[in-house]
Amino acid sequence: MKKENKALSITLLSIRIFVGLLFIFSGLIKANDPSGLAYKMGEFFEVWAREGYAPSLMHALDNFKLLFSIIMIIFEIVAGVALIIGYRFRLFSYLILLLTIFFTFLTAYAMFSGKIKECGCFGDCIKLQANESFMKDLILLALMLILVFFRNQVKQIFSNKIATGIMVFALA
Repeated sequence: MKKENKALSITLLSIRIFVGLLFIFSGLIKANDPSGLAYKMGEFFEVWAREGYAPSLMHALDNFKLLFSIIMIIFEIVAGVALIIGYRFRLFSYLILLLTIFFTFLTAYAMFSGKIKECGCFGDCIKLQANESFMKDLILLALMLILVFFRNQVKQIFSNKIATGIMVFALA
């Protein structure tokens, strides 16, 4: 039984590190040019407005795309760090799962509609086509479901004081 628990712990830590680093990398790449992410968000808002999905709302949201971009970038970095160190793991695992579900929806829309060719997941650093991004999000979704399912097995790596300090640093 102990070997299974150790194997589970190693697996969960590996998934946390992989997903956390993916989010941190994605956020840092986009932090270099938040207007690029804002442009990509605007592309979605524009397509949805043209398709008749609450056009007034889509145009209103378009006015805040740079703010949304900055918030998204900060969240990706902070959530990635939290995931790796296990900080408030229950909260952050659910938030990242919800974000991953949302990303999966967006990339599925892009892939199946054909109206958006690239997702902008990694800015201009790594250009993924809609189908590649959708597959990435499906894998990410599966990994996040594993983490949420085993969330009670995850322990915070550092003391609360150190973990909070790391989180404040990540936020800064």
